[in-house]
Amino acid sequence: MHAPRSADLLFAQLAAAGRAAKRPWAVDHESAAVTVKDGQVNPGEIAEAARRLARTVAERGVREGDLCVVRLEKPLDILVAVAGLTGLGAVPVLLSARLDAMTARAALEPVTAPLHLLVTASRAADFADRHPIDGARMTWEDVISAVPAGERAELPAHGVERAPGRPYLVTHTSGTTGVPKLVVHTRNSFYQQSAVQTRMLRPMFLTGYLAAAISPVHVRTLSGLLSALRLRHSVLLLASEDSDRVGEQLERWRPEYLETHPNTYITWEGLADSGAMSSVRMFLGTFDAMHPRTVDAMLRGSRRRLAMFTEVYAQSELGPIAFRARTRRIGRFRRGVGAELAGHRVGRAMPGYSRIRVVDEGGNRVPRGAGGRIQVRSKGRFAGYLNFPERATENLFEGGWWDSGDWGARTATGALRLHDRQTERLAGATSGIALEDVLLDRMPELAEAVVLEEDGRLLPVLASRSAEPVTDERWRTATGDLPPLAPPRFVARADIPRTATGKVRREVLRHRLNS
Repeated sequence: MHAPRSADLLFAQLAAAGRAAKRPWAVDHESAAVTVKDGQVNPGEIAEAARRLARTVAERGVREGDLCVVRLEKPLDILVAVAGLTGLGAVPVLLSARLDAMTARAALEPVTAPLHLLVTASRAADFADRHPIDGARMTWEDVISAVPAGERAELPAHGVERAPGRPYLVTHTSGTTGVPKLVVHTRNSFYQQSAVQTRMLRPMFLTGYLAAAISPVHVRTLSGLLSALRLRHSVLLLASEDSDRVGEQLERWRPEYLETHPNTYITWEGLADSGAMSSVRMFLGTFDAMHPRTVDAMLRGSRRRLAMFTEVYAQSELGPIAFRARTRRIGRFRRGVGAELAGHRVGRAMPGYSRIRVVDEGGNRVPRGAGGRIQVRSKGRFAGYLNFPERATENLFEGGWWDSGDWGARTATGALRLHDRQTERLAGATSGIALEDVLLDRMPELAEAVVLEEDGRLLPVLASRSAEPVTDERWRTATGDLPPLAPPRFVARADIPRTATGKVRREVLRHRLNS
């Protein structure tokens, strides 16, 4: 595959899509940077807003190669900022608005390079005394309202051309186990992550809207938007994940593709019976394990004859690693409980993009069926961590194999089963994720199930859909053939701590339960 040029990346592709657009994009939110009329915006106007922003920040002192921290809230605003900064050749360091101020500062604390800052006015105080932000301190409201002066900041038509191995943008990991790591993606790694998604989407021949309600600062989101732009798809860009508001948008725009975080899909299960998802032909879930019960619900909600749900096992550092597709015709085979508890099935490596191996602690491949460390070779592997450079070296092995931090096993046919994070392995069960799959499948009245291990016991932490907890008799009936479980602890779903992409922060949850 050829090395990416500026013409292949976000800034230029937005402009190209605007010229070729058959219809505007749809959005559920406003943006002061672009004009939204009746929930619609032309990608060409997004491109023009990005060009204006690039000229303005250049006049404030931002130069090619500079790092600029971006902490905005609305997906449209973030897209304008990323396209404008990367078009200038600067490198946006994207922080989710869902990170609290302390965590955001902690993520930046180890960074030694000078940083510019672009935030909403309401977030400026979060970085009031933050070193090394010693460059321009810009508020979003000021930048987008400014009128660029002079011509010295005028950009090339496709944006500044930089080498494929130079940094393009910085996103962050989920931070489930501590301070989020700032993941540096080069122009090449970002493009490769987008290219494999383009190859997945092209054979689907989608003609309707592609709807996404996912973290707008994540590399998956931005590389996915680049894929949509390259294929000239119309996008329904959602800021809200609330099921009622999302249902209204789905009813209005009738998308053919739908994606959100796996734990958000759970809250959308009720939409399946409303008809809101009837137009969807392709669902996609990544960021976390997709529970089979939720996949079944989504497929039931579609009225398309060949509706498909694709689960993608991926990481910020690598992009997509493996995938598994299901249709109503290719449903779940009901197997014995032993097989169901053997691990969460995530499918096979992405052809031509990733390779997978499972190894022991010494780096030796283990036999099929045996558990071990999941290691991956990927065309989209990142360049390192901006804040913790030594950790990238620790996880990289000879031959370019990246240790994912996950534990799993290959089946006899070579498919991958995910057990747990290496640091969250359970002594009392092969896979906590698989056990959670079974609990949710057997008890539709549960909105969430998290299995922790304390004092040698498996502790289920449950959230009910209603205010009523599961009865003791119901619990015994559903769990009689499972590994021994401690009496469940019931919590409100809203009280389960999560990352910006909805992953459960297990250590934080454990601490709250014990405090």
